Amino acid sequence: MVTDVDDLVGCELEAGGALSLVMDYSDLLLRHPVAADEAGMAIASHLLDLAAIGLGARSDIAAAARRRGLRAVRLKAVLSVLEARFHEPDFSAQKLAVAAGLSERYVNELLFEAGASFTTRLTELRLRKAADLLAHREGRISDVAFACGFNDLSYFNRCFRRRFGLTPTAARGK
Repeated sequence: MVTDVDDLVGCELEAGGALSLVMDYSDLLLRHPVAADEAGMAIASHLLDLAAIGLGARSDIAAAARRRGLRAVRLKAVLSVLEARFHEPDFSAQKLAVAAGLSERYVNELLFEAGASFTTRLTELRLRKAADLLAHREGRISDVAFACGFNDLSYFNRCFRRRFGLTPTAARGK
């Protein structure tokens, strides 16, 4: 993938760019080792693409690697931020973009290409957490809704019923 790669042995590599993403990706995998079990071959491919870009792959190889590697790593980073912060009531696509160091438009493109919009993913994460809390915890429905990032109890109830086919009260303990 990289011409004259042997000439790079012992050379100091440029900081930033794709090689920084390799390090970020590696850190992410160390924090979430189960991901390697679930998607080991895809992860290996992404890391290979990123290393090739960082080492100076040119032409069509670099273009293909950029499409596969950079976008996949950025998507993984975006999803990681989204999972960590979905419970914040004022969390937005703009805040997600800032946290990921990307533009809001690019974040929305990545999420849409991966199958769902920011709003759809955010709502789904909140609803799944709410369903889990309702199944395993006593307390008021409003406390669960607010703990999962919903600001409006009526909206939470409508979303929950639409998603699971029953009210939050009926879902308690199931």
